[in-house]
Amino acid sequence: MKVREIYDYLNSIAPYDTQCQWDNSGLAAGSPEMSVSGIMTALDCTNSIIEQAKEKNCSLIVTHHPLIFSPLKTVEKDTPVYNAVKNDIAVLSAHTNYDMAQGGVNDVLGELLELENISVLYGEGLPIMRAGEKYFKNAGQLAEYLTKVLKGPVKYTDGGGKIKKIGLCGGSGGEYAAEALNQGCDAFITGEAKHHEFLEAQRLGISLFAAGHYHTENPAAEALYKRLKNAFPDCPVYLGKQASPYKTALVPAAEEF
Repeated sequence: MKVREIYDYLNSIAPYDTQCQWDNSGLAAGSPEMSVSGIMTALDCTNSIIEQAKEKNCSLIVTHHPLIFSPLKTVEKDTPVYNAVKNDIAVLSAHTNYDMAQGGVNDVLGELLELENISVLYGEGLPIMRAGEKYFKNAGQLAEYLTKVLKGPVKYTDGGGKIKKIGLCGGSGGEYAAEALNQGCDAFITGEAKHHEFLEAQRLGISLFAAGHYHTENPAAEALYKRLKNAFPDCPVYLGKQASPYKTALVPAAEEF
């Protein structure tokens, strides 16, 4: 089996021509004609994932986030790009095309949160979000629910009132909160949002939740592993061990002085 066969499969479930213009999904290292001895899947191609691929004799790594985002002027020793090429490992990614695809990042997140009546939600004219229904009496109750389901910290602003229709955009999607509001959402969940996006959400009256880039997208990386395993039963497919790269310190109770 060749790398191009895996590419063609990914292209069939998440067409590469749908990716955002700024994105760099596709083959970042290796050749379409390289033989595939095994596939290692992960959210990111890190040095740890490359070592795991070597241990499992995998010549292909499939990730959600591209190995290369911006043009490189140098390739330094011991960077993931250097180590992938050095070890003759191809790296293939499906990023924003997988965000928008049916059964992709946002569909997986919506199902994980047990939302009902999941539908496509548009941002900047692209089907990059989803919306679904689940009742919460207030933003605090939804925030607590997110920490339990996604097992990570949540930052949020309270738009006020009850919540029923919820917009979703895994990863970095705080910019879409206003568009979600315009499409009838009471709340919007993403991985990360900027300070000014929280302020704007608060002004507009929509509850905005930042539940962690890793925590909102890693479930979809696991789902892609299962799809590849089912699609290529004769090829060894592994899910790489990757933990969240960031830690969260607990804020101590305020002391009186």
